[in-house]
Amino acid sequence: MLVMTIRSSIRYLLAPVIISAVVGLFAQAFPAAGAGAGPVITKARVGAHGEITRFVIEADRAFPYRIFILTNPYRVVVDLPEVSWRAEPPKLNAAAGLVANYRYGLFRPGNSRVVIDVNTPVAIERHFFLASGTAQAPGQRFVLDIRGITPVAFGTTPKSIASPKWKAPAPERAAKPATPPPPRRKGDRRVVMIDPGHGGVDPGAIGRTGIFEKHITFKVAKAVKRKLEATGRYRVLLTRNRDVYVSLRRRFKRAEDAAAELFVSLHADTIKNRKIRGASVYTLSEKSSDKEAEALATKENRADVIAGVDLSTQSDDVASILISLRQRNTMDESAHFARFLVKQLARNISLLRNTHRFAGFAVLKSPDVPSVLVELGYLSNRKEEKLLRSKKFRQRVALSILRAADQYFKRKERLNRS
Repeated sequence: MLVMTIRSSIRYLLAPVIISAVVGLFAQAFPAAGAGAGPVITKARVGAHGEITRFVIEADRAFPYRIFILTNPYRVVVDLPEVSWRAEPPKLNAAAGLVANYRYGLFRPGNSRVVIDVNTPVAIERHFFLASGTAQAPGQRFVLDIRGITPVAFGTTPKSIASPKWKAPAPERAAKPATPPPPRRKGDRRVVMIDPGHGGVDPGAIGRTGIFEKHITFKVAKAVKRKLEATGRYRVLLTRNRDVYVSLRRRFKRAEDAAAELFVSLHADTIKNRKIRGASVYTLSEKSSDKEAEALATKENRADVIAGVDLSTQSDDVASILISLRQRNTMDESAHFARFLVKQLARNISLLRNTHRFAGFAVLKSPDVPSVLVELGYLSNRKEEKLLRSKKFRQRVALSILRAADQYFKRKERLNRS
């Protein structure tokens, strides 16, 4: 009996360690969009069956849900409670039936989301659960059938359906009106906001090996935060502290609310020409420096569309790139920091030609906080993708941002004394 008790105690003590190790390995392969005791998603797939296209989610249990359809462009959105994602990333090399692509992730705390891009107006044909799995590992299969229809028919088709137990998460609190920051005192730490691009249901660019831009930018952001705060001269905040979607407007509003003195948005793009590599720094402008900058800004400004946000009810102040008089001075300050940053990055990593570029990036729209967007490199280049994933690269970027920030604030102090 004593032996059995000891064995039972050992198993009890070791179980959390073993489980933690297994979960850790699994999470490295497929990072979870949400954590906690919610449902676990193990698979997601698309299949074409004549006029019907079927989207299936395999889960360990049934869950409440809401389905709705958006236009401009056409998207089918499935909202779920916060879940743990263990499904492999989508691998659609071509359209499957009516589905051009799909993505999933955490939309906001308590609310995970699947966004399905469709290539035509669609109607929700059926939605239901089927028991799946085995007696040892029971599960549930969520099935969504959609059917293509004409634009005329789309106008009279229901656009939203919810299961009986669906309860919409509480909306995020509206941002408070910006208030002037208190007078800066000598010795106060400078406040810097670092923005890891993309997140949650918006993965950003996808590298040659399948890595998501949102994971690259988050790791770099944390490295920058550690580097700056280690000096004791800076207080560094992140626009997101986990893998969650944050709207473009809310990103720069968070910088304003924190009375940040600098805003640095981090990204890592892909491009058709896989030979191109190198970092670049962007600042806001109504007119783009070149066609590539304009195309990139257009792409990045679609983040809210990608996340399945209904933009028809929102104002167009973010989408607009009209620059106010109040913003002119902020843009000048952004350009000064960008020049310092380009010089420092040049000492540590490869850069594109004409490194300082400008375009109408919505995330740089703050009229009060000097802001830059850093394209760290191209995930489409095999060598650069490997570099972007390395700790050594993150440290080099962090050191460059620290030195540029030091130069920028020393310049401000000189000007204030004169």
